[in-house]
Amino acid sequence: MSEAVFFPDDALELEEIEAGKVSRKIRAHGGGLMAVEVFFKAGAIGYEHRHVHEQVCYCLEGEFVFTVEGESRTLRAGDSVFIKSSVLHGATCVVEGRLLDIFTPQREDFLKA
Repeated sequence: MSEAVFFPDDALELEEIEAGKVSRKIRAHGGGLMAVEVFFKAGAIGYEHRHVHEQVCYCLEGEFVFTVEGESRTLRAGDSVFIKSSVLHGATCVVEGRLLDIFTPQREDFLKA
């Protein structure tokens, strides 16, 4: 018997985070790992914040200016960034796009009870 848990796209909710600007889909998750696809309109801001989770952010499409502990870099499709636990970070979307965020441990605060 398979231990895989499947998350078909058509069964996932598109959750609006900021009206008309930012939304997300909680993709595969379980145990200590979670994938989240985040959709941004141009000009949308992922405000600076920090959390205990380690994070990898992969740019699927678009262009973003990421700031991590005061250092800013532009990410475009194919680029990624690793963010250590408790490090201040944020992003501004320059060209409409999507990010794939991977968290460990998974973001329990993103999951609905």
